[in-house]
Amino acid sequence: MTDLTAEKKIIIAGHVASGKTTALRTLFGEKLLSTDAAYSGSTSLESKKTTTVAMDYGVIRCPKIPVRLHLYAIPGQERFQFMWEILGKNADGLIVLIDATRPQPIDAIHLYLDKILPFLNSTLVVVALNKLDPEQRASLRLPPYLRHGDLRLRLTTTDVRDPKEVMALLRLLTAEMIETEQR
Repeated sequence: MTDLTAEKKIIIAGHVASGKTTALRTLFGEKLLSTDAAYSGSTSLESKKTTTVAMDYGVIRCPKIPVRLHLYAIPGQERFQFMWEILGKNADGLIVLIDATRPQPIDAIHLYLDKILPFLNSTLVVVALNKLDPEQRASLRLPPYLRHGDLRLRLTTTDVRDPKEVMALLRLLTAEMIETEQR
């Protein structure tokens, strides 16, 4: 069972504009530690004014679960891959946010898993499809899990602008942690 003083490190990964910073800003507002800088990427993301260059960070105590989660959103651009390694070291879980409106959104999952998983303490992963409208979400028939090699990844949808949905992602991941610890 998880002890009352448990501290867990969670990484939130995903491609540029997948919602990583938005998810943490939804939880922490202006208290979020953020390293956003002016976005200088491709013009395909014209509405994107800033991008994370090191990390976004916040700490939250999970209601109903006696754990403090240290949440780190890592940069989405591959040129900041060195931060993926630095922040991924000794992490206890991973949330991969996917912009479901991108062409072939699932392809991004494998990039982040292949690059980050070697540094994690565990292979507990939640993959969340973001940026779907309510009708699209209702019509999806998602399996509860995806496979990545031998790994079983929890799969869901989310709207990272909604605090209840961000907390639901964290509950999914912590439930996987508790289940794994009890085995």
